[in-house]
Amino acid sequence: MNKSIFTELEHYGEILEKHFHDMMDVEFTVENGKLYILSARIGKRSKLANLKIVMSMFCEGKMSVEDVIKKIPYQQIEDLLDEEKLVNADELEFLGKGLPVSGGVGTATICFSIDEAEYLIRKKEQFIFCQMELSTETIELVSSKYCRGVITARGGMTSHAAVVCRGINKPCVAGFGDFNKMGDAIHASGNSVTIDGNNGNVYAGLGKIEKNTSSVEEIKLLYELLLVVIKNNIITTETVPLIWRLWDVIVLHKRYRGNDNTKQIVNKKDYEYISFEPPLRNEMEKIFSKLQCVNNANLMIEDFLGFLFSQLSAQVPIGSHYLYMRPLLNPMGTIKYNKVHKKVNCGDSVGIQLTGVEFFNVNRYVDFLLDIYSVKIYFCTEFFDNDEVKSNNMSYYPLNYLDFTNPNGEGLIINTYNAKNVAVYINDVLIPTDKLMYIYHLLRRRKYYWSWYDENNISKNEIMDYLRTNSFYKEDDSKLYFLCEEMNLIYKGELTLAGKSLTGRENMGSNKNIDYILDEVLLRGYDDKSNESNDFLLLIQKKEFKDLIALELYEYYFWNERHEFDLQLLKEIVDSVCNYFNSPEVMRQIEVGVLQTLPSAIIISMVTTIWSKMKKLRNKKNAILDEENSWMRIERNIRKIDKEFSNHDYILSDDMERIFEASREEIQPLLKLCGCKCFLNKKRSIWIKAGTKEERIREILKNNKFKYK
Repeated sequence: MNKSIFTELEHYGEILEKHFHDMMDVEFTVENGKLYILSARIGKRSKLANLKIVMSMFCEGKMSVEDVIKKIPYQQIEDLLDEEKLVNADELEFLGKGLPVSGGVGTATICFSIDEAEYLIRKKEQFIFCQMELSTETIELVSSKYCRGVITARGGMTSHAAVVCRGINKPCVAGFGDFNKMGDAIHASGNSVTIDGNNGNVYAGLGKIEKNTSSVEEIKLLYELLLVVIKNNIITTETVPLIWRLWDVIVLHKRYRGNDNTKQIVNKKDYEYISFEPPLRNEMEKIFSKLQCVNNANLMIEDFLGFLFSQLSAQVPIGSHYLYMRPLLNPMGTIKYNKVHKKVNCGDSVGIQLTGVEFFNVNRYVDFLLDIYSVKIYFCTEFFDNDEVKSNNMSYYPLNYLDFTNPNGEGLIINTYNAKNVAVYINDVLIPTDKLMYIYHLLRRRKYYWSWYDENNISKNEIMDYLRTNSFYKEDDSKLYFLCEEMNLIYKGELTLAGKSLTGRENMGSNKNIDYILDEVLLRGYDDKSNESNDFLLLIQKKEFKDLIALELYEYYFWNERHEFDLQLLKEIVDSVCNYFNSPEVMRQIEVGVLQTLPSAIIISMVTTIWSKMKKLRNKKNAILDEENSWMRIERNIRKIDKEFSNHDYILSDDMERIFEASREEIQPLLKLCGCKCFLNKKRSIWIKAGTKEERIREILKNNKFKYK
């Protein structure tokens, strides 16, 4: 080729490499001394060649950091790190060469028959399986963990043996010829044989095998690059999960080759363990509405969960995972089918499944997550279903589910991270889509660059001791106070939820009974968000509204005497009533308009329990018992409401004081608690019993001159 044409070709090659940021295959021709570029495409190469090319082009300045991260798949690095090599080939007797159809090195006792292979498996001895070619009946033997490799006399790169061995990552040499003639050499070596699936060589004797890690200089260079990237936050939304995948593979030696689910017995002694409480119907819809579409969500969710599991498990004994992790819902109860069925194949449709998991009291166990007490992760996965599969309770894609076989409680079995939409809450705050990857990166980065303790010359134990002594107050100007305030452990002289979680004062679980609240009182705040709806059956199921009703009862029944546990006890009553309305049978009765009962029995029963408990407490203190107690007034008014609704299905605000001999302010919160519908007309209101049919509601409103939209 003419030197000037070769120089011109090199010039165009440089232009193409700079434009595509990759190694290019270029087709060209020369006619009448003129160069013509016919086509150009990104060149195909092996895993090792890809790593070497990408790192070389990065060092030449032809690739950015983002290009490097995107062009080096973590799966290729896994394979390169796990690739085995034979280090004592010179000490073995070379028997011959075949086709290297599946990489890797295997060494063990040689085995020529199916019966012999079955015998060795029973004895739990390793073997190299030699056959003329593999048949269907030998697949199970080859798949055994005792089979270290395969030699076949016939076959090529696409033979049955090649495909099977590559699928299960076992070395295989095919087309070796008449291997029966190698019997003498094998017998002299103690019936041992070594095969090198990387080059097709077969040896007599036991080989020494090492992994390839130390010999790949480009992997060391990639590791140094990752250090710089993570330390200096050289990231984009797309590269964050890829960066941490490469880090996990290279530094933490993690391998992503299928889901490994193991069951651990819950180690509980003193109380009944319940992993989750089913969310209410409207709460479920709210969760779905908060899900966000995020690129590479499946990688981020799997790694985020894995990261938290590993950090927390390192500090908590085996079998005590319930202390920091629980399912948020039963994934089998969240399955939905798209309204417009997307046809994949004939009869197939797309379904979605919502899975949720919460890590609580995180800062109690992980030092570098000092200011984080809760991480909640919801993610939605897809599966394809058809009538035949559905009838057999199966799906094309695996589903996540609760493991009810654990004798001490449920565990979450995650079979798929094929996440499309996600919602992540940190300290009960929903992380927006554009910040999600960045927050994930910073939390993971903390493990290696957390220096807050050293910078402030303090330890975690000192902080915990300070918070537990209750020696802090608003005017405290000590260093410890300001450090705790900086980490949001204290606010205005009070422990925050993060502070309570850290010190162990806050049980982040929701399964608290009346005795717990009476004995260990914790006053929480409330959210007074307004809501235009007047259907209290729905509103009562929202946490912020439940808190408002409890506060309203507190204001109108406990105005003359204040005890901080009264509000918490009212919240317990409200929660119990809400659970009553959430019962499927009760909801069914409400939907068909046949509900005949109110939750009055629940309220009365709990008030009686509270009053009995309080009597005992007051007797111990020799306190004077007030018969006209606030709790007794609540019980009396509930009985009156129950009696009124047994005769009528609505109550007018104009008639309340006459019917109940009490102010509207006392009665209305109880009507809300009973799930009534309320309609307003100027200063008048009408309260309609829960479960009343729509036709009857229209009739009531019309007769009383109320508008009905």
